[in-house]
Amino acid sequence: VLVGAPKAESKYSTSVQSPGAVFKCRVHTNPDRRCTELDMGRGNSRGALCGKTCKEDRDDEWMGVSLARQPKAGGSVLACAHRWKNIYYETEYILPHGFCNIIPPNLQPKGRKLLPCYEEYKKKYGEEHGSCQAGIAGFFTEELVIMGAPGSYYWTGTVKVLNLTDNTYYKLNDDAVIARRYTYLGYAVTAGHFSQPTTTDVVGGAPQDGGIGKVYIFRTDRRSGSLIKIFQASGKKMGSYFGSSLCAVDLNSDGLSDLLVGAPMFSEIRDEGQVTVYINRGNGVLEEQLVLDGDSAYNAHFGESMAALGDIDDDGFPDVAIGAPKEDNYVGAVYIYHGDADGIVPQYSMKLSGQTVNPRLRMFGQSISGGVDMDGNGYPDMTVGAFLSDNVVLLRSRPVITMDISIFLPVSINITAPQCHDGLQAVNCLNVTACFRFGGKRVPGEIGLNYNLTADVAKKEKSQQPRVYFVTSGETTGQITEKLQLSYMQEKCEHYLAYVKKRVKDVISPIVFEAAYSLGEHMIERGREDKELPPLKPVLRWKKGQKIAQRNQTVFERNCQSDDCAADLKLQGKLLLSSVDDRTAYLALGAVRNISLNISISNVGDDAYDTNVFFNFSGELFFIKMWQK
Repeated sequence: VLVGAPKAESKYSTSVQSPGAVFKCRVHTNPDRRCTELDMGRGNSRGALCGKTCKEDRDDEWMGVSLARQPKAGGSVLACAHRWKNIYYETEYILPHGFCNIIPPNLQPKGRKLLPCYEEYKKKYGEEHGSCQAGIAGFFTEELVIMGAPGSYYWTGTVKVLNLTDNTYYKLNDDAVIARRYTYLGYAVTAGHFSQPTTTDVVGGAPQDGGIGKVYIFRTDRRSGSLIKIFQASGKKMGSYFGSSLCAVDLNSDGLSDLLVGAPMFSEIRDEGQVTVYINRGNGVLEEQLVLDGDSAYNAHFGESMAALGDIDDDGFPDVAIGAPKEDNYVGAVYIYHGDADGIVPQYSMKLSGQTVNPRLRMFGQSISGGVDMDGNGYPDMTVGAFLSDNVVLLRSRPVITMDISIFLPVSINITAPQCHDGLQAVNCLNVTACFRFGGKRVPGEIGLNYNLTADVAKKEKSQQPRVYFVTSGETTGQITEKLQLSYMQEKCEHYLAYVKKRVKDVISPIVFEAAYSLGEHMIERGREDKELPPLKPVLRWKKGQKIAQRNQTVFERNCQSDDCAADLKLQGKLLLSSVDDRTAYLALGAVRNISLNISISNVGDDAYDTNVFFNFSGELFFIKMWQK
């Protein structure tokens, strides 16, 4: 793990005051968790010449303020110091050009030094790139080095893009973008495949643009050497710092990059922060999907940092982490969100509080990096910086088990003739089969599974009596609890008999069976023993808000010609009163105490179910009883 410490003293540059440093921290064979400074080969001298009109001042240069990794095997690392100064004209101007270093894959001192804003004989502070502060943000692709330069053109800002293939810089010549001062374009940068899957486009954030902030996407035109604007989006609230953090990631796995834009100072009360998610519709056209805000915690600065993590839950869609480093009074937190076919799941799947990780952490989540499998278990891991306590935390991803569960039921239940016996009682019944199989990447060969099979779960959720039941050990129950041992990708089925209660009234609504499950005990494949990074217990694939369960349903068989059972009911009623003849009925007041009502119901349509007859009668009468002939 490489860690930037921009305010550190350097043992390789003792004559320089607090230049900052980059540290390397071994993950394996490092029981004391110690980190050592990386020798970047910059020497110990002060005021060294760096060009015809260039003399460097490295005091407080903030080396390590940004770090970026080239995304390929054996890739290099970009480390920048945006407060590096050219003091050649120090009697007139001190020029904070900024400095970056490309560190080779072997981390040896012989790196490539970059001064993207230095131009010979250009000496005026503010004009052109005199105060550009390149490297406040950095990003690396396979062939592009992207450095934010928010101080160029009197703090309008720009994005410096170096093509490593032909060693040339792309230029931003869009007058509409660079015309307004103090927008801080380049405060954040990233890159992705926004136009088409085979091209790389550059993104720059301008958090002060118009007071509300903007983000721009530029196409790299190799023929003209220019950055051409293809998309822009604006923030929604003054002072939100929209565009101060960016994350390009293909959330829906369609081959095109989507974009997350942070506004960490967005306020309803005070600086809760939010992140806007833009989904790529093709050809560089992005559409706002939704806004994320974590827990909307007071002064959290949610969205201060973001990182693409890779696919940590093995569902085929990349996931992202969003930092809220000031949440909980500067303790900090990191939120994990999952990608899906629609873009991003609105509800975070996990919240990692700095207090939970280690009570000593402060501003946990100020910086985040992901996408690299540090422990070799096949899943990308994540590192999180907590700079106020001088800590970096490695968070390892656990293997993910995917369960394939099926509940097999008859298409319908015949309730006209009993098929089974519960003791001496003839009852209706049905066969229920639950089948289980598990898979996943780099998971144990055998696992234990606990499950509860619940009958008529929809009724239970409504606090109503279930219509079917199981019998276990001579006792009736609405739920069966079992433990299973499963082997990798081998299906195991369990068979049960469910009984239908007598005199079921509701034969309309379906009967739902549910198998809720959880991991039990299992063996962990240890292979190469690693005391520092022991194998992790796997977890079930799950998205927050969803129940870890599988359901299926069946219905009662109904003798109907149509699905909705179109009954044709006819109701006739007759009061049984005394009469002089067959035509004249009368009620003699005081002569009788009880009145009988004869009701007959007939049906000439489909079978009728759950039929009810309602009576309205005078308050002077009292209902006694009902009987059926």
